[in-house]
Amino acid sequence: FWSSLTMLTGRYKGQPMVAHMKLKMVEPHHFDRWLSLFRETAGEVCPPPAAAIFIDKAERVAESLKLGMFFKPEEAAAKNSLPPT
Repeated sequence: FWSSLTMLTGRYKGQPMVAHMKLKMVEPHHFDRWLSLFRETAGEVCPPPAAAIFIDKAERVAESLKLGMFFKPEEAAAKNSLPPT
């Protein structure tokens, strides 16, 4: 997975969104904890430039997964007093 993201190897053929959607116990705050652990670990095991690349990719993955799993346009529209489209 990470080689596909960071080095564009194309080795990963999975579907991370599908895999995560099956995890019904995952909540948005879990991504914050995962990112915290990921940042810490990347800083410990990677040289700083590589850690920065991995962390950037991880943050993008987490945001994408959170949006895909939890964003509900109808709820956002109601919260912002906008009529649903």
